[in-house]
Amino acid sequence: MKKQRFWLCTVVFGTFLLGVTLLLFLLPKKDYSQREKRYLASAPEVSWSGLLDGSVQGQLEDWLADQFPGRDGWVGLNAYWTLATGRNAQQDFYHAKDGYLIATPAGQDLTNYKKTLQRFDRFAASCGVPASMVLAPSTGWLKGDLLPMGHEPYPDDAMFDLAGELENLTVYDFRRDLLQADSQQPVAYRTDHHLTSWGNYTLYAAWREARGLPYLQPGDYAVETSEGFCGTAWSGSGYWLTEPDTLELWDSGVRVGVTITDGGESPVSGDSLFFRSHLAELDQYPVFLDGNHCQVEISKPDAPEGSILLIKDSYAHCFATFLAEHYRHVYMLDLRYYRGSISDFIAQNAVDEVLFLYGTSTLLTDTNSAWLF
Repeated sequence: MKKQRFWLCTVVFGTFLLGVTLLLFLLPKKDYSQREKRYLASAPEVSWSGLLDGSVQGQLEDWLADQFPGRDGWVGLNAYWTLATGRNAQQDFYHAKDGYLIATPAGQDLTNYKKTLQRFDRFAASCGVPASMVLAPSTGWLKGDLLPMGHEPYPDDAMFDLAGELENLTVYDFRRDLLQADSQQPVAYRTDHHLTSWGNYTLYAAWREARGLPYLQPGDYAVETSEGFCGTAWSGSGYWLTEPDTLELWDSGVRVGVTITDGGESPVSGDSLFFRSHLAELDQYPVFLDGNHCQVEISKPDAPEGSILLIKDSYAHCFATFLAEHYRHVYMLDLRYYRGSISDFIAQNAVDEVLFLYGTSTLLTDTNSAWLF
């Protein structure tokens, strides 16, 4: 009986390995994972030097892991097994209450963040136009009461305190406004790290009000909803059973021109703030101004105010759609891709003011402020 069980286990295991191997080589290979929103590892190029230094073996392991048959199912199974075995607080994404998937803190060391603030402040002193900054707090800070026990602390409070000490850059803190607005409807997505359209409207209205400037009321917008939004937290966590978000497009009916420029490519022009083709994708967030680009310009020649430059990360994409009503030109530069002189850009385009708009989680690790000159 023991021998029969032994042989049965051997046959089952051998059949499984053979089946997986056949599927690995017979199934078509994927270059990109829609669920994980990343490019998958490619097959390694074999060379003697690569074999000797071990790089080929490492690349082969990455390729096998990415192309493993049924990979999405295994990733999800591992995520839920980790959750069921009490290791929620040890993962890169917390499975929080109310269906929130929240990224763990990007770090606790504020050294890089301090350098970034110093660069922003020096630039504010030298750029020749008024400069301010708006920080979007992390979802972990906004939804701290939903986090699992044993979670890592979020450094947002310390980050806002340090930003408040800057001498040349006017820093606005709208955390209280966001928390108050969140009691009416969510200001942060459950499956993504960005603020919702309601959260962005709250920032926009609070920023305009703090400066004594007019702003539109919620009733001035036609709100279009789109179901099935699965953001970056959903993709990175493997919690595939989490209910998708609802994404909203707040459209005031403003008529604008949008020009997108990326290095080495011809500019692309359009007449809408919303690129609705992205609503057919799992990650619908690029519906706002088509996602990440080197340079974006929103123009409205008959607007009452001049030109504003947003130096930003992706947190500004939805926010900028609210500014389009007020400015003749809204320029957006992303330091991850833009390598020109920002000072020259301000002079050449007659920019009237600069706004730094970032998420706190970005500034913990981002080093691209070194290109700010």
